[in-house]
Amino acid sequence: MKRTKIAAALLCLSMPLVAQALEFQAVGNGALGVGGAGVARTIGAMSPYWNPAGLAFAEKTVSVSLTAGVGLEPGKKLAQDLDDLSKTYKDWDDSVNSNGFNNSIPQTTNLVASVNNISNSDNLRVTADSALGIQIKHFGTGVFGTFEGGASPNITPINPSSISNANDLKTALSASTVSPRGILLIEVPISYGYDLDLKEYGHLGLGITGKYLHGEVTSATSSIYNSSDNSTISSNDLTKQLSKNRNSKASVGIDLGVLWKPEKMVPVPMSVGLVGKNLNAPAFSTNSGDKIKVDPQIRAGLAISPLTWLDLVADLDVIQNTTVVPGAKSQQFGGGAEFKPFSSLKLRLGGYTDFAQSTGALTGGLSVGIPWVFLDIDGAYGLGRVKFDNKSYPSEAKLQFSMNFAF
Repeated sequence: MKRTKIAAALLCLSMPLVAQALEFQAVGNGALGVGGAGVARTIGAMSPYWNPAGLAFAEKTVSVSLTAGVGLEPGKKLAQDLDDLSKTYKDWDDSVNSNGFNNSIPQTTNLVASVNNISNSDNLRVTADSALGIQIKHFGTGVFGTFEGGASPNITPINPSSISNANDLKTALSASTVSPRGILLIEVPISYGYDLDLKEYGHLGLGITGKYLHGEVTSATSSIYNSSDNSTISSNDLTKQLSKNRNSKASVGIDLGVLWKPEKMVPVPMSVGLVGKNLNAPAFSTNSGDKIKVDPQIRAGLAISPLTWLDLVADLDVIQNTTVVPGAKSQQFGGGAEFKPFSSLKLRLGGYTDFAQSTGALTGGLSVGIPWVFLDIDGAYGLGRVKFDNKSYPSEAKLQFSMNFAF
């Protein structure tokens, strides 16, 4: 199945509006275009998601932002592995039915090799987001939805000498499994930011968010061989399983943030931010008895404006974030520059790297419009390459749109 179909299927799953936990996704207001940095930016309606302390320095009385995005990380070729296995199994089964097992030795060898070449460190990860953010003076609210899905294999290597007939091979295939998992997290926050005057040390924004959480989670483990239709699992089957066996649960979350503007201490406008999200570590149980825990996320950010038409920003995950893929971590460092040549146009360039995954991407975006109504378009393009459906694709790809209103 094509990569775009995977992304579309999982985005649709998230739209009824983000294992252990979630990645810190770049939601709205041009954050993706500058390397996923937003903790130290005063971004109005998106502050309840990024850093509630930003509300202390809200530039507009009212701002509203509507955003949606989707991303795909093929993740060490699991999707390609499974699709290759599915094709190899069909070739082997056709040969056995036509020529008999003893006359299908080359196909048997290829099938065993196809299974043994799958690494248990391979995975597939997909993200999606949609949000409506609202800022009124120093208060913020809205609906923020993030989805993270993934899959990882548990492969039992096949010893060719133990295979003497077709049933032996099918039994050996049944010993290996793939586990897809997913969580859709919908947040409804109430946020407030307070500006604390530190005199000669500048201003310190203090922010707090209390939020209602609705989690939709799914988790399953399936054999790579399906005896009911005599086939092996494909990447298409993984997306279907992520939409099944969903379990819903409500919870609450707590975020805290600070944003320091040194002002008189430095010659140019600068902000330093720190936010802790989901500090109470809410958890959601799946129908299979698995528990997906949303671990705390701690991220620091820096924003500097050396020129009136130039902003430089950067963010760093202070601690590693766990993901829906067991054993897979995420710790991103990203940043970029936003150029403002005209009041009606902003251009963004940046990039990020994931220290835990040894992956990264280049990012870019633009904003067009008038000061009180403007559109953001941002994207990311992976630096590595992976094979999928016998074609080469970037190691990850993300796209996001935002419509923003400010008064």
